[in-house]
Amino acid sequence: MTAPTLFIVTSSYLKPKTEIAEVTPQHREWLDQHYRSGLFIVSGRMVSGQGGVILARAETQAELEAVFAEDPFVQQGCSEYSYVAFTPVKRGAALHIEGIPLVE
Repeated sequence: MTAPTLFIVTSSYLKPKTEIAEVTPQHREWLDQHYRSGLFIVSGRMVSGQGGVILARAETQAELEAVFAEDPFVQQGCSEYSYVAFTPVKRGAALHIEGIPLVE
């Protein structure tokens, strides 16, 4: 099996924290939907508070862009996203993804 394409997706907030907070519950519901589908692997807010980071597994960037267009943060002008695709070549025991060799 070949290694999947993973994406580091970063968001940059475009509105004040108060407006971000109002939309956050809808954004989290959207996140949960894509965790259940297997698209998202892990996510969280940047330590700087200026945005967030998501590790996603997708066939193409276009696929991700279509999904992120439905994010309430995007739809309400709170955030914009950038994408970095990579093919992982090894992993540690804390993460299991088929097709990526484990270093023991």
